[in-house]
Amino acid sequence: MNNLIKNLVIWLVIGLVQTFVIIPLIVHRWGKGAYCGWICSCGALAETLGDRQRHKMPHGPRWNRLNMTGQVILALAFLLFALRAVTWVWPETALAGLFAGGLRLYYHVVDIFLAGIVGVGMYFWFSGRVWCRFACPLAALMHLYARCSRFRIFPEKSKCISCNVCTSVCHQGIDIMNFANKGLPMEDPQCVRCSACVQECPTGTLAFGRYDAAGAIRLDRVAASTVRLRESPPAGS
Repeated sequence: MNNLIKNLVIWLVIGLVQTFVIIPLIVHRWGKGAYCGWICSCGALAETLGDRQRHKMPHGPRWNRLNMTGQVILALAFLLFALRAVTWVWPETALAGLFAGGLRLYYHVVDIFLAGIVGVGMYFWFSGRVWCRFACPLAALMHLYARCSRFRIFPEKSKCISCNVCTSVCHQGIDIMNFANKGLPMEDPQCVRCSACVQECPTGTLAFGRYDAAGAIRLDRVAASTVRLRESPPAGS
């Protein structure tokens, strides 16, 4: 029993540090997409199997309202954690049965149906990021972290030709052209840094970057835009 409690504490600490320390630091520096695009296995599948379907992601205010689904699932996850914490303190409480039932419901509805069946099955109708955009609870939590992030996609307004390519290839349904047209840094917390908008822009309008501690703009050293790479080849080339 002591070993069981020890292992439980170890994994609890690992989970808390990852969720509330490591991931916020990553998001603060590189944006939410640093986790969604570089670490998350669901994101990796979305950008391979689902990548050719990215243009099918629906846009507009009506669809944006569905983005709150992830917030509801996140609240459910926190509720289940709270119930579980109660059962650690009072293992004989009636809440133990409620937790067990809630966990089974979460597993079947969220993990199997939404993430597995809907999330993957809908790739070919609504793009590879259906789960990530609308229902992922970790993405919903990272939306909060992203509001303190220094990461941005910076547009060069004079280059924008309003072709709407950037918006059409966005997995997350973000109206990126609206930011580019106005010359405003794109800071939508839905962004998963997939690079599609930056790479597909025919004029090299967009660039990844961040604000430094002094508030100055720092673009990434290696441009994700093929147009910008041609315009400014690496030193020594």
